[in-house]
Amino acid sequence: MSIEISKEDSEYMYNLVKRIVDEVGPRMPCSPQEAEGANIIKEELAKCCDEVSLESFKCHPKAFLGWIKMIVIIVPISMISYLLMQLASEMIWLTVFSIISFVLVLLSLVIMWEEFFNYREFIDRLFRKKPSQNVVGKFKAQQKEGEKIIIFSSHIDSALQFNLLKVLKWGFLPLAFGAILIILIWLILSTINLTLMIIGFIDLKSTFFLPTIWLLIIGSPCYVSLFFFVPSGEKGNIVPGAVDNLSSCSVIVGLGRYLKQHRDIIPENTEIRLISFGCEESGLRGAFRYASAHLDELKKKNTVVFNMDGLETPDQFLVIEYEPTTRTKHSEEVVNKILRAAEMSNVNAKKFGAGKLEKTVGRLSGGSDAAAFSKAGIKAGFLNSADWKTRSSYYHQSTDTPDKIRKGTLENALRICLTFIFNEIDNR
Repeated sequence: MSIEISKEDSEYMYNLVKRIVDEVGPRMPCSPQEAEGANIIKEELAKCCDEVSLESFKCHPKAFLGWIKMIVIIVPISMISYLLMQLASEMIWLTVFSIISFVLVLLSLVIMWEEFFNYREFIDRLFRKKPSQNVVGKFKAQQKEGEKIIIFSSHIDSALQFNLLKVLKWGFLPLAFGAILIILIWLILSTINLTLMIIGFIDLKSTFFLPTIWLLIIGSPCYVSLFFFVPSGEKGNIVPGAVDNLSSCSVIVGLGRYLKQHRDIIPENTEIRLISFGCEESGLRGAFRYASAHLDELKKKNTVVFNMDGLETPDQFLVIEYEPTTRTKHSEEVVNKILRAAEMSNVNAKKFGAGKLEKTVGRLSGGSDAAAFSKAGIKAGFLNSADWKTRSSYYHQSTDTPDKIRKGTLENALRICLTFIFNEIDNR
């Protein structure tokens, strides 16, 4: 199946990326620049959609990565609390120091688990609340009440710069995994120490003294480095976010332009929604807010979500079936439909995410907006296009500029989206 993308539509998508980078620049979550970028997307969607709206919400954008600095302070304090036992002689103080040490390391693990591995707003109230927005464009069903909704989604915000990735490339992963391993080891030692002390009232103040010293020494490079993982305040707002994720935003708008001219390809009982979420880089907050606010409607109308993120190369498309960080499995039905659409469009694509290596490395890769819907019971899939040999040179860095999007990438992504819709006509 061959879908012709005109030269005008092709140039429009790349120019839209360049326009937002040039006129707006970096757009960290909840920043004025994120709102400005959202307004441009809204203006462009208004030229083609039946209805366009900005759905405002509030969240705590600094919490999602702010937890890192918290735990790299809490864990060493936990170890130091244990070492302070050496100065105590009475059992009551030995017990108090043991409890403090255990509670602090346990707290750090819980914070990391809830904020990063579950994407829950566990400590968010400790950070300032700010406004953001989702841009929603609609092509309404030809019937008065559509029976189905297809959402094509992206995100407008860009990431804070990852300093360690800029300096060490993928070499930062051993530091991150090392820090987690040290936390787990220290939790085990603290648990043993406290349990034996409370149950048997045994003086263990010297038992783990040397292991604790070594954990502090070995862990110091990890914790010091991770403390500076992202810059503080506005200093981190230097990522243009062309690939991640203006690439997908441009395809969303390109899809709207095409549908305006070829409305007949939309199934008569189907509503198409084109959404650019805010605050994806602060824990998918925009997608979670949208899924929560519209959950009853989305479930009632048999909604499917086709999410796109990080479109870089035209010949290495990945359809993500499983996101290891949040342990989210996407809809097999939607994943297979995206794969079939790619095959019919003569675009190289494969499933990604369920292999052992992918799961291991992907533990720290984060989540996509599709996860917010899959977790809510809405059928979703996620399309990515990555060259992992080059991605470390720009990912979440100031070098994520429009030139990183290779020619043909946006056209192929648009073809997949259009074929996905065509196939819905055949399956209605």
